[in-house]
Amino acid sequence: MNKIYIAFALLTVLCSYSQTKSAEDYYRLAKNQELLKNNKEAFKDYTQAIALDPTYEKAFYARALLLNNQKKYTEAINDYTKSIAINPKSSKAYYSRAISKNNLKDFDGALEDYSKTIELDSLFSKAYNDRAELKFKMNQQESGCIDLHKAGELGFPYPFDYIKNRCK
Repeated sequence: MNKIYIAFALLTVLCSYSQTKSAEDYYRLAKNQELLKNNKEAFKDYTQAIALDPTYEKAFYARALLLNNQKKYTEAINDYTKSIAINPKSSKAYYSRAISKNNLKDFDGALEDYSKTIELDSLFSKAYNDRAELKFKMNQQESGCIDLHKAGELGFPYPFDYIKNRCK
């Protein structure tokens, strides 16, 4: 009888705890699910965190990264955009959205987001490098070379090899 009472009490506590999880609790659960490669569960937990707190920028950003990794670029862009609306100074959200736009061949949109990334964080060497690569795709050779030089000055490891081959 005692065991039944203890089991019932434990079940009651667990059920009440699951009903009072915060957005942060779901966010942490989602991060753990990602570590375990349970992306479907991670997505559900990020979504639950957002449902509990629609201003939870970190959850929008993390869910966008998850979607981007699954090549769901349009959905990722939507979540990056929501993340940016909540925190317009997030250079990493602009940068990540630029990558998704680039993957969808929205080169003008990607260029705009790379530029905003650099405006917000002028030391973001990878953003200079990626913007340079995009400019080369868009036949903006001279401007791309300027960005490659800047990426190299900031310590990005590869640009000087590219500069030798692409820039005069």
